[in-house]
Amino acid sequence: MVDIHCHILPGIDDGAKTSEEAVEMARIAVSDGITDIIATPHTYDGLYSQRTENVLKSVQDLQQALGREKIPVRIHPGSEVHVHSELIDHLYSGQILTLGNGMKHVLLEFPSVHFPLFSKRVVRQLLDRGITPVIAHPERIEVFRLNPSLLREWIEQGAIGQVTAGSLLGLFGRTARGCAIDFVQQHLVHVIASDSHHVRSRRPELSQAYKALATIIPEEEVEMFRYNAQAILHGKALQILTPLTKSKQKRWIFF
Repeated sequence: MVDIHCHILPGIDDGAKTSEEAVEMARIAVSDGITDIIATPHTYDGLYSQRTENVLKSVQDLQQALGREKIPVRIHPGSEVHVHSELIDHLYSGQILTLGNGMKHVLLEFPSVHFPLFSKRVVRQLLDRGITPVIAHPERIEVFRLNPSLLREWIEQGAIGQVTAGSLLGLFGRTARGCAIDFVQQHLVHVIASDSHHVRSRRPELSQAYKALATIIPEEEVEMFRYNAQAILHGKALQILTPLTKSKQKRWIFF
């Protein structure tokens, strides 16, 4: 399995605090069946503004530490970019890392309770340049929960949605869980990620979320989620189903 959203790099955001914790997170990931992790430290969120060279160095250092410990997981560079008006300029000046550093997919985080006026312009500019916006955990963003038509509009234009594993398992509450199921059934999210931050809570695990996903949608659609994570890592085209209207979706199946 591939985890495209994980705060495993130590000491650079609110994820792993130490190298030891990062190594332990990697152990947990491997025991869950994860083979590749895209490290996605927060950037341009008003608190963290990562320098690309520092992220790349941190990825290299962590990979070396994992090699010494013989932990078989590959770490790849990326970032979770808070949407901001200068995002395109920062992307092309090398100040923002795309997922896997391939200039194909960029992980976007939106404010929870308000919608910046420039957001539509930024998403449109990314799409026009052949870069796919990956909307991080829309089921946990109140703007999208209250206005799913906004998310649908972007998906129909070519963006994709990333649902958090913990949301499908109820770790963020019933509201996030119900919304996650809704978005899955409406084909508004297309890839699962852990959004892991620590070893005790929000762990780097995906297997139980995939099992939960299989109770909501057919197995062939579950396989699309797996494929899409691989495709993002390698900069390939994703498999996307046409969004459904809510009236056509299946009933929620709770587990």
